[in-house]
Amino acid sequence: MDHPLEGYFPELAEPNSLIASLADAGANAFLLRKGTAKRAVQCYAGKASLILRVTSATSLRDKLAEQAYTSSVEEAVRLGADAVVPNIFIGSDKEVDDLHGLAILNDACDEGGMPLMVEAMPIGGKESKPFQGPYNVEDLIVAVRTAAEEGADFVKTYYPGDMKSFEKITSYSTVPVIIAGGPKARTVEDTLRMVDDAMKGGARGIALGRKLWGSENPPATLRVLKKIVQEHLSVEKALSELSR
Repeated sequence: MDHPLEGYFPELAEPNSLIASLADAGANAFLLRKGTAKRAVQCYAGKASLILRVTSATSLRDKLAEQAYTSSVEEAVRLGADAVVPNIFIGSDKEVDDLHGLAILNDACDEGGMPLMVEAMPIGGKESKPFQGPYNVEDLIVAVRTAAEEGADFVKTYYPGDMKSFEKITSYSTVPVIIAGGPKARTVEDTLRMVDDAMKGGARGIALGRKLWGSENPPATLRVLKKIVQEHLSVEKALSELSR
């Protein structure tokens, strides 16, 4: 739910009620920026963990791959976060600066005992858009392994669209990999099948935004997604549960 800097999303106009409903539905953690984390703490505290986004870029500049560090491990501790997460784009013109910033953050995490999740994407080709791809598998493999080698405890990355390709990414990573959601799905079934395939391809979890809070019934979608991830519920049974 760290998307408001990237555009207007009506579903996020009043985040507290959405966060509260998802916390009650069993969300394990919320990936938030510090502003929402401060204002919504009563909605998730004691129910779900906080993963604090520590980098930012807005859609107004139209260079989402160029992220500024806007928070710190110290602030994460004050907010009660259980992990921090920056965005890095491997292969971009700012790669040297991004890796240097990641090294500083990793040192602070190690010193403070703060788990580090890295959201790692390749910069991609001419047709690629930040966070949306398309990205080729070979570039994703390098991006994820780079994050692992530079200190990530776990990595969030783009799902390339098929289980076999994703298995190449997860098998080359030395730390757990979770999938980003990407753009809003056409149907909730598309989301369920993507998550099911990703888990079969070696994902250790999911971090979904638009595909979850943009669905028709986010709490119900969350409950069946959680069963797919944790209980290996089939997509067919998940759809049946949603239709009740």
